[in-house]
Amino acid sequence: MSTRHYMLNKHGWGIKEMLVLSGILVLFLIIAIYYIYTLYSDFDKELGNNYYVSMEEDLKSRASIYLDDYYENELTSKDIVISRNVLKMYDLDMTLKDKNGNLCSGYVVANKDGIKAYISCEEYVTSGYEKRSD
Repeated sequence: MSTRHYMLNKHGWGIKEMLVLSGILVLFLIIAIYYIYTLYSDFDKELGNNYYVSMEEDLKSRASIYLDDYYENELTSKDIVISRNVLKMYDLDMTLKDKNGNLCSGYVVANKDGIKAYISCEEYVTSGYEKRSD
């Protein structure tokens, strides 16, 4: 077998096969990029929500201190609203700021069934939040 004959023999892929394989690889790459982007976006959103949930928990904790130490009435099924002004009077208020440093509003609702904190920021609002004067 001569060297010339060996070079003319087709061992390997032709241009058609290479284009098909390259197309399939590009398709998989596009799908992978889409899923990575979606995963990253969901992860970023979850981290953002954890930030606000933490803020709600802190506000709830401060209202709990107010109820335990300063509130003299018994909690009933009727909601009582604890504004941030009330918390300020007892040095329990906190600064509510979103991730960008913008101020947020908030309040707490308590009754015999529990305590729930509500905040409203530019990018996040607690479900059930009603605009009230702070």
